[in-house]
Amino acid sequence: MEYYFTYFIVFKSNENGFSGPIVLFRNLESVKKNTNGTMHLLDDDLNGTLGAIEYIMHLPRNVFDVYDLDEEFMASSYDTPHQIVLVPDYVLVNLKIDNIAPTMFILTEDCSKDIKNNCEKRKPLLGTYYTHELNRELIKKQWEKIWLSKRTNDFEFEAVKDINIHFRLEGEKLKALPALYISRQFGKANDLLFEIFNCSEIEKKCIDIQWKNISHLNALISMKKKGITCWDDKVYDDEIVKQRYKFDISVVITFPGIPKSQKKYGLSVNILSENEKRAIRIMGVHRAIARGGILMELSCAKEELYKKYGELEQRCKNGTNNKYVWKTFSDLGKLLGSCFNSFQIEVLKRAKDITIFSDFPIGLAILENDEVPLQCYKSISYRPLTPLTRQLQLELLKKNQVYLGKKCKVAIAECIINNDENKYVYLMSNFVRSTLIDMEKKYEGFSVTYQQTYSVESILEFIKNNQDADILYISAHGYYNIKQNMAGIMVGEEFWMASEDINVPPIVILSACHSSPRGMGAVNIADMFIRNGAISVLGTFIPVNAHRNLILMTRLFTYIVEAQQKSRQYKTLSDAWCGVVATNAIHELMSESKSFNKWMHDTNSKGKPRIIEFQLERCVGKLRSTHIYSDTIKIIKEMLAEEGMEGRFGNILNTRDFFPESFFYQFIGYPENIFLYNDIFEESYSNLF
Repeated sequence: MEYYFTYFIVFKSNENGFSGPIVLFRNLESVKKNTNGTMHLLDDDLNGTLGAIEYIMHLPRNVFDVYDLDEEFMASSYDTPHQIVLVPDYVLVNLKIDNIAPTMFILTEDCSKDIKNNCEKRKPLLGTYYTHELNRELIKKQWEKIWLSKRTNDFEFEAVKDINIHFRLEGEKLKALPALYISRQFGKANDLLFEIFNCSEIEKKCIDIQWKNISHLNALISMKKKGITCWDDKVYDDEIVKQRYKFDISVVITFPGIPKSQKKYGLSVNILSENEKRAIRIMGVHRAIARGGILMELSCAKEELYKKYGELEQRCKNGTNNKYVWKTFSDLGKLLGSCFNSFQIEVLKRAKDITIFSDFPIGLAILENDEVPLQCYKSISYRPLTPLTRQLQLELLKKNQVYLGKKCKVAIAECIINNDENKYVYLMSNFVRSTLIDMEKKYEGFSVTYQQTYSVESILEFIKNNQDADILYISAHGYYNIKQNMAGIMVGEEFWMASEDINVPPIVILSACHSSPRGMGAVNIADMFIRNGAISVLGTFIPVNAHRNLILMTRLFTYIVEAQQKSRQYKTLSDAWCGVVATNAIHELMSESKSFNKWMHDTNSKGKPRIIEFQLERCVGKLRSTHIYSDTIKIIKEMLAEEGMEGRFGNILNTRDFFPESFFYQFIGYPENIFLYNDIFEESYSNLF
């Protein structure tokens, strides 16, 4: 029985090269020839598909959407999007989908009758339609058809309560769709639609409704866990207050806009077109539906925001001071804060996790009343918007989920040549490799393969030979060509952008300087790896210190192997990286001062290394993620006072004169779909073995 539905949208393509790749341009002339007059590079061929995508997002994602589910089943949904495949008409003719049961074909108006006949021959469950045939009544009929075809099944479910209540939402009202799927389960579809069509602040109303939905769901689950089988108003009222306070909701943000330097190249324009705006909203709604969350839309990023951040990247590249870095984070917070209203800021700070569709790294900003950037206390997943054609395609496809809790193979590609010039960097890279090999010896589920890859040909061969790897770890020098606005890596002495058509492991870690800069809109290797199938990629904005990188990478892999040993500290790669950044303050302080580093590694009067005492005793339960630096410094000062050393190391403990290197790393893609621990995966493995 097919549980998941796959919808196809066929459009007329004006060129057989359609794939929406990130384009590499060597000169301004080639840029100008390829511009299409949009800000984020949306192919004109996709304009006719947008209404069809919106229509599909009104239909069931899978068979369970038409069933009346219990609370625990509803809560088990983690990443449940609509699977929508955009297909150029010339591709459809030869498209092999024998292993997929097509749910529906929608054709743009300029597709030929022959294309329609081709679709009909594939016998889609819900039929084949041109876009002008889509309407509210058809939505209702298609829900009923799915129910009738799927009601004889392996599960004892009744039809979902509001299976016959439908309205085709358009424009900003699309933001109600994520809440509609849960409201329908509670028999509240009519209430939601009434509120949406009778309010002036649609986004705020959608957030409020979803907040109530999730709180109600969690309250019911909590009552069930407590063994309450009969309804009790008082217990429910107490529980709902607790749940509403938690605001346990995933937040999706769309934040368009590009830096001035990108416009200078002639590829992009100043004005966000209506079709781009519509496509970006579609992506946000699609992701919010998948996450059972809410969407917040922001206007285009102001030029001042990109200018300020671009200056920071360049200053870090050419040399800067720590106080300037921290001040810039605060300045970015003020500029970014003006892009949100007060309600949105509150939602942002209380979010369970955040997904950001933007070319701007929002998580770097220190918001008002905070002392650390947003990414220190919120798990953030980034999806760059440019090129929008490619990003729309990627978002509409359901992503695989990877489980590292039982097995994790790391393929290390060493691209740094071992010579006198690279002596120190190569040594640090070798320490990472040695650490991972030690982990391999100690932990059964962890394995490492290593190769020196000093040419593009050799790294491509290495990747091809390690298709079973979970993580591709590339140790290399970064190379950021500002004139051509490109950022890649040096494989030996060859520049590489990963622009070939290759298959890569689900996770790629780029241990290299400025492999993913954002301030000037550079085409970069991190985005290329996403294009080539990686689920998530870790890149850097600026040149990074090899020793500090060693610490960060060691800590990240430690969390992975600890999860294999039943640690429940972090469930996903996204959570783990947030933990790495949030708790890296002590390491950044030690990296700033040799004398402080020595003192921390020396033993105290109890015979314990102070760093061990700090990590295992002193800081346990005392480090707030929103105040990680001040809390860390407070504990260190207490340790100094106990030893009669008040005032020591004041240069770093009193003036914030240290560099927060971990802030300048960014995971793009879907790190929340890389699981370190998950009960469902564990149960599946138990049943297999």
